[in-house]
Amino acid sequence: MKKYFCLLLFALSASQVSMSQNNKPVTTVANRNINNEARSLQLTHQLRISDTVKREQVYNLLNHHLNALQLIFDERRKSMDDAEKNTTEELADSRARAAWDAANGQLNKLYAAFLGKLSNLLTPDETERLKDLMTEGGLQREYNHYLALLPNLSEQQKMQVTAYLKEARENAMNAATAQNRVEWFIKFRGRANNYLAAAGYDLHKATEELETRSNKTR
Repeated sequence: MKKYFCLLLFALSASQVSMSQNNKPVTTVANRNINNEARSLQLTHQLRISDTVKREQVYNLLNHHLNALQLIFDERRKSMDDAEKNTTEELADSRARAAWDAANGQLNKLYAAFLGKLSNLLTPDETERLKDLMTEGGLQREYNHYLALLPNLSEQQKMQVTAYLKEARENAMNAATAQNRVEWFIKFRGRANNYLAAAGYDLHKATEELETRSNKTR
């Protein structure tokens, strides 16, 4: 256990972005791999797995998965950059879309394999916990906001909102950055809002009322 925490602290400290001689950040494959190692250690620690063998297996799986994700992101970025070099805008857009779609196919295949391997190591509840950790708790954060915004939601409506947020979380699992993960929740927040508006809720009014309630409690 002590060795594990030492590794965690080392990886977190080593994950700081390297600086060039003129103090500008330098992003390298090695730096990204160190960042992935640090994130894998942190996620494994947050799962609070007591079995040392299982903990190491989960860490190794996470680290391998994050590095594999990074390879796809890097290749997608290169392909998108290459597409912009085409002489016509139409051809550039076409090749950029093809690169994006190809990367999405790879990401979905990788994610399915990752979930399959996770199921051999974690319980369903532990897997849910890991998904929440890997997406910065976006699902619960958004769900709590809806409960505060619309306290009279029916059980059916709560279930539908949760379904939208779970879909957002699944997409966020394949996002390249924390900001990209937030953007997925924003996108599906819009779908949940449309669903609730169609059910007769005035979300603008509800937002104003929530702000009023919040101001009174300050």
